[in-house]
Amino acid sequence: MWNEAIPDRSTQQALKRKAILRAAATIFSRQGSHGATLEDVAASLGVSKAALYRYVLNKNDLILACQEEALEIADRALTRGEDEGTDALEKIRIGLTLYLVAMMEEMGVPALILEENALHGDEAERTYEKRDAYEIRMRRLVAEGQADGSIVAVEPKVAVFMLLGSIHWVAKWYRPEGAWSPEDVAEGIVGLATRALDTRPAAALPAMPDTTTH
Repeated sequence: MWNEAIPDRSTQQALKRKAILRAAATIFSRQGSHGATLEDVAASLGVSKAALYRYVLNKNDLILACQEEALEIADRALTRGEDEGTDALEKIRIGLTLYLVAMMEEMGVPALILEENALHGDEAERTYEKRDAYEIRMRRLVAEGQADGSIVAVEPKVAVFMLLGSIHWVAKWYRPEGAWSPEDVAEGIVGLATRALDTRPAAALPAMPDTTTH
């Protein structure tokens, strides 16, 4: 029917749920997950709060969904980095760059910042386990880089906290309508952050586009 010109019901529902997650991720990142409400998310989409209940049970369920989406994006990006990088530092750079770009394009923000204890319940524990597993993969890459000579001697856990902290803070200032594209931001932030770990840092980093003329 309609030669598939109109999405079927399940596709429409998936698109609406994705729009809800994108709006929620932006609001939670900027206002904090404790301060933001479902009413804020609904208002940003121009729908009623009741309309959201067709897709999420409550705010905790929505936070969980956003975090799950972010972790899946991060996991896929790091896997590509591991597959494509020639040394451990390049694997990290590729993984983090892809993660930032995907988060900005798919979720509207670079990363979802969640305060401690923002989630609760068994599902929250599983989410924290996935987050911890991702950080462990990153720490292993730092150790691998020290072994292959691409990364300086440093405590891997501290290095990962520094890298992820640099990335997550971008959510506080990045605006999609700004002059910098997701690729500009990702390459600039990841290049600067990973330079601190590089045993052979470049003399200069690629210049960001000039915003003074915008």
